[in-house]
Amino acid sequence: MKVVVSSLNEEDAFSIQKELSSFLPGLGYSPCRAEPSLNDAIEFLASGTCDEVQKDFLIHTLNNDFDHDEDDTEFWAYGFNTRMFNPLVYYLSMDFS
Repeated sequence: MKVVVSSLNEEDAFSIQKELSSFLPGLGYSPCRAEPSLNDAIEFLASGTCDEVQKDFLIHTLNNDFDHDEDDTEFWAYGFNTRMFNPLVYYLSMDFS
């Protein structure tokens, strides 16, 4: 999972990580870094495993309108035109392959 946060404050990113961990315990997180193509944004990666029930839960909880590939293994969404689970999330992508 890739998460882009509309903030340079790492505490905001840690808060989002805590929220994600409440949805799927056991996630591991990369260190935060400046998002190279956006001003005033940081990004981090999250990784873990989930079953089909958890996958469906994440898809329906983290965003109200994900785009996805035809195999339903990759999902992505932008917060400026959809409703994210947290208003500071600018972009979110998940790969279930």
